[in-house]
Amino acid sequence: MRNPRTLARAALCCLLWLCCASELAADDLTLRFAGSGAWTRAVVEYQCDARGVELGLPSGAFKVEYLNGNGNSLAIVPVSGQALIFANVWSASGARYAARAFIWWDAAGRTTLFESETPAAGAAANCRRTRAQ
Repeated sequence: MRNPRTLARAALCCLLWLCCASELAADDLTLRFAGSGAWTRAVVEYQCDARGVELGLPSGAFKVEYLNGNGNSLAIVPVSGQALIFANVWSASGARYAARAFIWWDAAGRTTLFESETPAAGAAANCRRTRAQ
């Protein structure tokens, strides 16, 4: 008879492998919201200054996807090689989005990304729109 601890460890390893393998294989995300409101999608290309690269934005031009509908506004921004989903938060002017410790703020076509824990001017990246689709 096999050792129960060995069997439990083997089962746990298999379970962890299955979880990780399914996580790595996920390419698409489907979100379902109650209601039947229309959704809009806009893709905008940006270029940021050197501070943007330090904060994790791509060094060249990159695309941000905006999704709006059913009272939700989202921005999908590439940060440190990952597509982060930013949710719209209250702002006195412009569209302000938050994800993790970051803020993506678009006001009158000028966009700024900064770490929300250090909103000093030196911690901000200035970005500009290069093209909208």
